[in-house]
Amino acid sequence: MAPYQWTLVDTTPGSGRTFVRPLGLTEKSFYYDRIFNGTADIVWRYTVELANGAALEDAEMFGEENVQRTWATLKQYYPLLGCRMEAPDLDNVSFVVAERALSHHQPDEVVVSSVSSPEERNALVWRLLREKPTEDHHLIARVFVLARIDKPRTYEVIFKAAHSIADGISGTTLARTFFDVLCLPPVRVPPLEERLAMALPSDALNPTLNMSVARQRWRRAIGKVTFLNTRKKLSGGHTVLRKVTDSTYRTPAVSQWCLVRMELSESRAILDSCRRHKVTLGAAIPVISQMAVTRMLHRRYLRGEISEEDWENRRRQPMHYGGPLNLRPYLDKEWQRKGGLTEIALMIDFYDCTLPFMPAPFGTRRDAGVPTVDGAPPFSALLSRERFLHRTRQIRKQIASKLTHPLLLDIAHARGPLYVLRKKMLVTHWQAATKGEPLPEYPELEQLDAVGSDFVFTGGMSSVGDLSPILPPNYPLPPGHPLSIRNDRSQSANVAAVGEASAAQSRSPPKAPATSQEDAILRMVDNETFLHCRPMEFFLGNGTTRGHLDFFLNYDANVYTREDAEEYLQECRGAALYYFGDQEAPARGKL
Repeated sequence: MAPYQWTLVDTTPGSGRTFVRPLGLTEKSFYYDRIFNGTADIVWRYTVELANGAALEDAEMFGEENVQRTWATLKQYYPLLGCRMEAPDLDNVSFVVAERALSHHQPDEVVVSSVSSPEERNALVWRLLREKPTEDHHLIARVFVLARIDKPRTYEVIFKAAHSIADGISGTTLARTFFDVLCLPPVRVPPLEERLAMALPSDALNPTLNMSVARQRWRRAIGKVTFLNTRKKLSGGHTVLRKVTDSTYRTPAVSQWCLVRMELSESRAILDSCRRHKVTLGAAIPVISQMAVTRMLHRRYLRGEISEEDWENRRRQPMHYGGPLNLRPYLDKEWQRKGGLTEIALMIDFYDCTLPFMPAPFGTRRDAGVPTVDGAPPFSALLSRERFLHRTRQIRKQIASKLTHPLLLDIAHARGPLYVLRKKMLVTHWQAATKGEPLPEYPELEQLDAVGSDFVFTGGMSSVGDLSPILPPNYPLPPGHPLSIRNDRSQSANVAAVGEASAAQSRSPPKAPATSQEDAILRMVDNETFLHCRPMEFFLGNGTTRGHLDFFLNYDANVYTREDAEEYLQECRGAALYYFGDQEAPARGKL
């Protein structure tokens, strides 16, 4: 753990103490993302309503003083929110936490203002992510609190953070804690040393660090061999039609986003069906995506937009998916006991899963005998519900085998150097190309990866399940809530073990006490998550909030069209309804 411990480097009367630690491997890989034109930065958007005017005056709760107090409390409790990254060169990057910076804010770190409409709010989101993505990179995180002029007692709250300090679970912690603290009087914050001890990278929280050095080396070696063998099996693959050139990999993405929100009745039917069949929606998402891509490709083949040669190749290829895994439940138990499961930090690894070839029962036929609905074969003609469930269970098995592997964290450690070097290559190639200089070479990449040269990634995905246990709609949190920073955090493990790993888990976390509608001061009525995409990214997310099942897609508009993205999401919706919803649903997607 020693290399990643916080070190006191300075103490002054004006600024207080200053602590420094190097970035962990995953944190460092996302640092390279960020300097690549803001890649992987995250924006969380929440719409909240003042529910009880008698509790606090509107202007007082959302006034600049209360908002600044709230943000300072969050930075003191989660010090990575107030840190900065220092890098004398590309290979040596550190987090720096200055004590004064946790209680004082930089210009534009906290913005209290107003917007006249949802369109103006959305324009701000895209200015942060797409139009001026690096303008605020002197800040690691920031918050906007915006009164809705068109809707009294309604506010938009927007957080932006570097991915190096946060992940999906962090986003829920950030919002939940912000709204809880905003509603109530000041809270006592533990000593800075205690909070810094929680803000460590996953590299420093591996339980095997308590083993002998020889034992650790053995596990690392076997973990690396296992990782390389797994990568070696990844070959072939294909995805939706896209526009790619030799320079696309080093061209900053033009981030775009679209959403499909299911009706309450549809959401209930789908989730109830998942429970009846003893599968999770997270495990089904790759198969849902495959069926969406399959209908899109059939539609284009039947229109003559895909050649016979390309079609013959595609219908024999597997489809490869992957996404983040929440590592928190597998890290140091004492850290978990102190609230690590909801800490604001980057605690993820990644998984890969593979599906067999896309269903193409009509081979290369384009004749009138091929059944079509909306220009493509219906789901019923492509894959039966029984085979769909079989593929879903195969995905669940693949993900579970990774989560239950005794060397899970050692395999993650083996992945780290590859991701760090690959992202360093991307940013240095981008910088060199911008200057008209030769592209740096990285021959050592071949030693870190064994993936086949013909490997094509179909798409990324993240399934967070039902967020309500860790992101309640009503605030403040009730007294004794295990996720409130006002209480003993040792109880947080009872409700916090949800997140990206949910694709392989069918049990639901226990319910925490909830604030009633009558006792609520604030009510969250809408929320969305946005990412600054990587080049060629096609990332499908899903989750359930306030009973609605959402499918949302972050994608690189340099590579994929808006029309294709929207068609894909509608096909995902159609597949979910056909295979899990009303058994009488049309055997097609809705265009």
